[in-house]
Amino acid sequence: MADVVRWNPFDELMSWWPRDLLARLQPGGSATLQWSPRCDVKEADNEIVVYAELPGVASADMEVTVRDGLLTIRGEKRTEHTEGEGTKTYTERFFGAFERSLTIPGYVEQEAIQANLRDGVLEVRIPKRKPEEPPTRKIEIRTSQ
Repeated sequence: MADVVRWNPFDELMSWWPRDLLARLQPGGSATLQWSPRCDVKEADNEIVVYAELPGVASADMEVTVRDGLLTIRGEKRTEHTEGEGTKTYTERFFGAFERSLTIPGYVEQEAIQANLRDGVLEVRIPKRKPEEPPTRKIEIRTSQ
């Protein structure tokens, strides 16, 4: 007669994970995980708008910089880690340092870039410069004899 074993979905889910990876993910382990926020980019006639998903990240924990045509969003998503005795936790949310860099075109007004965080979405508005007309020079035509 077979023994009755209580089914634990957590154990079954974790059975396919490499054990050394699980050990590295434990507090004090050697793995350092980084994640990159998902971004959407929209371009209109007068501006480029970047939307970055950053749920749970405070504006004080992030920075947006632009340098040499590269827009960089970096920061840290902090976690509240509390465990009781005998508690098992399975989490799919990412925590820790993040960085995302996007190339921006040279025809933008870098000094006028603005960022706004609302409902976990960072919106970065990048105004475009008006295209400059190249100077026109009238060339004298000589007649040869």
